[in-house]
Amino acid sequence: MHQIIIAATIVLSSSAYGATLEVCPSGCAYTSIQDAIDAASSGDSVFIYPGVYVEQIDFNGKAITVSGGGSDVTTIDGAGLPGSVVTFNQGEVNTSVLEGVTITNGRGTLIDDPIFGSLPCGGGIAVIDSAPIIRECRVVENSCWGGGGMLNLRSNPQVEACVFLDNIAEGHGGGAYNLDHADPEFIDCVFETNDASWGGGMTSTVDCNPKITESLFLANTVYNVGGGMFIRSRSNPIITNCMFIGNQQAGNPIGSGAGMCTYGSGNGGGPCFPIVTDCHFEGHTVTGDGAGMANAYDANPTVTNCTFIDNDAGRNGGGMACMGNADPYVPANAIVTNCTFTDNSTTEFGGGFHSRNSAPTVRGCLMQANSAGLGGGGAGFDNSALAELATTTLCGNSPDNLFGSFFDGGGNSDDAECIECDGDLNGDDLVNVNDLLLIIAGWNNPYTVDDLLQVIAAWGPCS
Repeated sequence: MHQIIIAATIVLSSSAYGATLEVCPSGCAYTSIQDAIDAASSGDSVFIYPGVYVEQIDFNGKAITVSGGGSDVTTIDGAGLPGSVVTFNQGEVNTSVLEGVTITNGRGTLIDDPIFGSLPCGGGIAVIDSAPIIRECRVVENSCWGGGGMLNLRSNPQVEACVFLDNIAEGHGGGAYNLDHADPEFIDCVFETNDASWGGGMTSTVDCNPKITESLFLANTVYNVGGGMFIRSRSNPIITNCMFIGNQQAGNPIGSGAGMCTYGSGNGGGPCFPIVTDCHFEGHTVTGDGAGMANAYDANPTVTNCTFIDNDAGRNGGGMACMGNADPYVPANAIVTNCTFTDNSTTEFGGGFHSRNSAPTVRGCLMQANSAGLGGGGAGFDNSALAELATTTLCGNSPDNLFGSFFDGGGNSDDAECIECDGDLNGDDLVNVNDLLLIIAGWNNPYTVDDLLQVIAAWGPCS
C-alpha cells in the first residue's frame, strides 16, 4: 500500500507540469520504457510501475523525468543486450532526470579512451557530453572495461543518493569512471564491493574535477592502485565528509592506496591537487605503500581534519604515504593539517605517515599507537630536509615515534606514552559526536552496539 501511495503521488505531482506516460508489464499504455520515452515531449514524465524491464533506454536529448516506483521494486535489466543500460549522450542537462530504479547487467558503450583506445565503458549508465540528474538509483552488477557502474565522459551529472554495488571494471573505475574534463557531483552515494584494476570505487582522470560529498566507499577491491578512489592526470576532486572503510588493494606487490591514491605524472599525466576535508579512512590493506592514502609523483593533495585508523601497508605508510621520484625529482607534496593517525601499521617505515623523495607539510596532527617494522612507528622520513613536521603530537608509537630527518617546524611533542581513552574512535582526545557519527556511518562494518555503548559511557574529554 505504501508503494502504491508513493507511485500515485509521483504521477499526480508530475501531471501538473506535463503529461505522464505510464509503463507497466501489462495493462498500461506502454510496456516498454523506451517506447514511452520516444513518445514523450519536453516537460513530460514517464512513470515506471514495479517490475523487471529487460531493455536499454536512451533519453534521446529529451527534457523529461523518468521515475521508477522505487529502486527496490523497479529494475531496468540489460541482460543479454550489448551496450549500456541507460544512455545520456545528446546534451541532456538538469531537466533530464532519472530516479527510483535499479540498473543492472549492462556491458558498456564503446568510447575512445585517450590512453587505452576503443573500449566498452559505462556498463550501467553512460553519460557523454551531458549533465542530467540521477537520484535514488541502485547501479548493481554491471561490468565492462571502464566504469562498470557509470561512465562520465566530458560530462557533469548530479548524482544523488545512489548506490553503486558489485560492479566490475577490467580497467578503470569499478563503480564510476570520470574521464576527460568530467566534473560530476556525487552527493550521499555509496560505492560498495566494486572491483577494478585501477580505482575500485571510482577513477577520475584527465582534467576531471568532481565533487564527492557525504559518500561512503566500502569494501571495494583494486588490483593496482586506489581501492576506494584513484585520482590522476591533472584531476582535482573536492572530497568532503566521506567515509573510506575496508577497501583493499591486492595482486600487485607495489600497488598503493587502498583507501585513496592520487598519481599525478606518467602516461598522459600531470599534477593533481585534490582537496580532502573531514574524511575518515579505516581498515584498509595494501601490499605496497599508503594503505589509507597514497600520494605519488606530482600528487599535491590538501588533507584537512581527516582520521586514519587501523590501516595496514605491506611496505611504507600505513596511514598515508607520499612517494616521489628521485631522478628526475618529482615529489608528492601533500599538505596535511589537523589529522589523526591511530593504530596504523606497516612492514617497513612510517606506521602513521611516510615521506619518500617528497616535501609534504604535516601540521597540527596527532600520531598515536601506530607501528612500523623497521622504524618510524609514528612517522618515517627519508632524511629529507624538505619535509616539514610542525605542532604535531606523537605518542605510543613503536618501535619509535620518528625515523629519519625532516625540517622541524616547531611545536612537536614526542612522548613515549599516550593517554588511554575508550570510545575515542578518531583519536582526537575527545569522545563526542564525531565518534558517534563514525559508528553510525560504519554500523555493522566495523562498528557494533558495543562500540556505541562505549562511546556513550566515555562521553567527554579524555583524561
